[in-house]
Amino acid sequence: MILSIPKAIVDSLAVDAGSVVELTLNGRSLSVTPARCTLADRLAASPSSPARWPRDGEWLDEAPQGREAL
Repeated sequence: MILSIPKAIVDSLAVDAGSVVELTLNGRSLSVTPARCTLADRLAASPSSPARWPRDGEWLDEAPQGREAL
């Protein structure tokens, strides 16, 4: 099913194309809410090994950029 939603609403719901949502019919009103993920769902979708976790270590070797104390 395809559901067109105005961008402002998409941003406020924190959903994107392909997001799973829950549809609720209350009388003649349709409610759309982001689907809640269980812990089991989140763990199943995450990388199984820490070696495969995304890293952002490239900035660790950079010099200070401002007045931060290291």
